[in-house]
Parts: sequence; structure tokens; C-alpha cells
Amino acid sequence: MMPKASFNDAYKEWRNRARRYDPRSIVHTALDVLCEPSPDLHSELRKAPWLTMLIVKWVCQDTYLDRTPTPTITRQQFDELLQKLWDLPRAIEHTGEEDASFQLFMRRLLRPQLGFQRGLTKSFVRDAALLARQDREHPLRSLFRDKTRVDVVDFIDLSLATYGGLLDGKRALPATWFAPIRAAYTAETVSSFQDGIGRTFPELVTFFRSLPDAKRKVASEYYEFPALARYPFYRTGDTMICWHPTILYRRLEGFVHSVLRDEGQRYIEQFSRLFERHVVNETRRVSVPFMDEEDLRRSVARDTKVPDGLLSFPDCNVFIESKAGRFDESVMTAGNREIFEHKTRALQMAVRQAWSACVSLRLERRAPPDVLNASMDYLLIVTNKELGGSRGTTLAAMYPDGTFEYPNTDAKRYLPLSRIYTLSIDDYERLIGAAANREVDIPTFLASCVRDDDTPETSLFLFEQHLNRRGVSMRFSSLIEDAIYESECRLMTAFRA
Repeated sequence: MMPKASFNDAYKEWRNRARRYDPRSIVHTALDVLCEPSPDLHSELRKAPWLTMLIVKWVCQDTYLDRTPTPTITRQQFDELLQKLWDLPRAIEHTGEEDASFQLFMRRLLRPQLGFQRGLTKSFVRDAALLARQDREHPLRSLFRDKTRVDVVDFIDLSLATYGGLLDGKRALPATWFAPIRAAYTAETVSSFQDGIGRTFPELVTFFRSLPDAKRKVASEYYEFPALARYPFYRTGDTMICWHPTILYRRLEGFVHSVLRDEGQRYIEQFSRLFERHVVNETRRVSVPFMDEEDLRRSVARDTKVPDGLLSFPDCNVFIESKAGRFDESVMTAGNREIFEHKTRALQMAVRQAWSACVSLRLERRAPPDVLNASMDYLLIVTNKELGGSRGTTLAAMYPDGTFEYPNTDAKRYLPLSRIYTLSIDDYERLIGAAANREVDIPTFLASCVRDDDTPETSLFLFEQHLNRRGVSMRFSSLIEDAIYESECRLMTAFRA
């Protein structure tokens, strides 16, 4: 058996092979490969398009290729380069840098695949719609406009127009596509939007070399969702060519967040308030008694931390806690328990808040009788991005031992880890929409999730999978539905004009 190499050595071997060829020709061949049609989603996933995009990233980052003329790569040579990249994990030795958490391993392994399995949904407008609901001079809306030279309302409209241009399998947008609406949105706005989603070859090189990992290769890069999603179009001449529809979808839905998250706390603190308000408004759609944060505070001991709200069902309380964070790609590819713990402290806080509240409610006896007499509680932690946290027991297994120790026996009795779920806002809107339309009963649904996850043969990794298993309809908040409808009206007017 051949001895295994370190990741750095394995990468260098691959890089030295790539250095035999002209980098621009590699990038263009990658684009051709990605544009080849697949008969179905399964066939497309087997091609692992994220690895083809990793080739683009690594080749653009290699400064050696700037000074050494090299021949154009052939398709066969590109396929060999891709196969070498595909085989890379099997050539790498285990360094101890990553621990043996099966849950973390599965989470990072599924990261790029899950991103490519999901298509575009209306939810891509959510972050922009949250800002668009604010006054035009709201700090976040103004900040977005300052950084992009595009207002969030125009961003929604131009995103829809771009998507419309790629229907029926088309990958290229000629300059003429936006011509009919330049008068309505101004040439400067359209140009700024295009700058935000497309790059020429020299601009791609500059972008990739500006990334934090440009000079230091790390194993987690292999599991990242492609950094190319930052600019899903390749600009050549007067044409914009989409690298892959999926990275366009992911870019549109994460655009606002990625633009603003570099502002750190200045952004997150304000966005968290908007996000919490949205989650609470959605929760109120369910036709059962609801206690908001202030109601909970009045019902627990002083200084007790409480979640954002509580839905009161017969014999069952469901705590709701929203957690909006920067949650960059390093969170999704963390393979080490301590690193994952450090980057997701908000989830730990949510669990501890719910434990404190569920115990204090019973001790203080000031809450409504149905809340006090409920024999069981649940906690739903709603995040602004899919974090792959799943059920509390799965989440705990990703952390160092003892991180989620119960503070007392009552917390374990009323709210065990098995009745805690982390889910994305997409999944939460879907669940709430189904409950508001009486398609599902939330306690019954959650009980079935717990029952399935208690058995290895039926357990699922993501909350979304539970929704899919039970055929829960895809639904969206009025925030999203209204934003899409209003945008369609504006675009129709613009194209007519």
C-alpha cells in the first residue's frame, strides 16, 4: 500500500500537473464542461461540478502561471486533471487536525452536494425584502446601496430579470437582454448589478487571490461550496455566461448577506432584529396562544434568559428562537469540534435560554395554565442559513464532550436534546405555512420527527428531510410572496415601456 501524503503535499502534486497548461485555457475548458447538459439531477451530481469549479479557483490563485508560457490544455488532459482532484481525499493521511465526529464528517461531505441539489425558490428575495420593507434611508438599506450602487428593490427586479433570461436551459445573456429595461432602472444601476454577479478572466484572478486561503491551502477547501458562486457569470466581450445555474441561485439568495456581513457587528446586530421580527411575525400565523419575549420575561424569574417566543399547544410547548449570524463557509466546512463550537456559540446560547425558560416557567407559576401543565417542550432554533445542525442529539455530537450538559433534571425532563431542532428559515416558513393552512399539526409533526430520529434506520440528517418525507407543501411567507409579486409588476411595466 502506498503511503499517504499530507494535504499540502497532495495539493502540490496536483498543482504541479496543472502548471503544465495555460491557465486561461483551463478556465475556458472548465466553463465548457460545466455548460454540458445532463439528462437529470443525479447525472449532474455525479459529475461533481463543485470540483470543476475548485480547479478554476486553484488555477487562478497560482501566481507561477503568470510568468511561464504554457500550452493550451486539451479536453482529455482536463479530464485527467479533474480525476486527480477527485482522487485527492484517498491520497491524504489523517493528521489529527480533524476529530472523529461522524456528524461533522457527514455535514462537511454533504455541504457542496446539498447546495447543488436545491434549485431556485422564491426565498432568494428574503434578505432583500426584509431591507426593502424598511425606510429607504434605513442604515442597512443605505449600506447595501453604498456598497453595490444598487437599491435592494432594484436588486430583486434585476435578479428576476436575470433568471428569466436563463430559462429553457440557456446559459448566456447577451448585452441586449437588459437593453429594454435600462431606461427604467438606469444604465448605471444595470451595470452595477452585472458587476456584482460577473467577472472577466483577469477580474476572476484578482478575486480568487484576494481570498484568505489564497496562499495557504487547507483540506476544508475540498468541501466548500464553490467560491465561484460569488460571481456566477463569466464575462467575455458583451456576453455574460453562467458557470452553472445552481451557483447563480445560491448567489442570488445569499447576495445581500455576503455584501453586508463584512461589516461585522454593525450589520449583524441590526439584521438580527429584522430577522427576529420576521420569525415572530411568521410564528403568530399559527392559530394557537403565543407568548412573545416580553410575555415570557414577565413569567420567569428576574434575569432569566428567554427565547423569542412560545407556541402553546395542549400538553406541549414549542419554544422559538431566531439566530441570525454571519455563518461564513468556514462554519460549514469545520471538521474539528472545538472550531465548530467556537463558530456556533449562538446555537449553544439558544439551547441554554430554552432550558432556563422551561424550568423557570414551572417554578414561578405565572404563565397561563396550559403552558404550566404541558408535559413536554420542544425548541426550534431558526437560523438565517442552513447550518446542518439538525436535532439536538446530533448537534451535541458535533461539540466537545460535555458542552450540552443539562443544568438540572427538570431541564432534561421537559426539554431533552432529542426534542430540539435547528432549521433554516426556509424550512421554518414551510412548516409554519403548512400549520397555518392546517396541513400539519406542529406537535404531531415534531413527535413524528423525534420518533423517526430515535431509530437509526429511519433517522434523518436535516429537518428539511422530515418535511419532504411527509410531503409538506413548499410555502413561503407573505414577505416573499409580496416581494415577488411587486417585482413582477415593476418588470412588466419596465419591459412594456
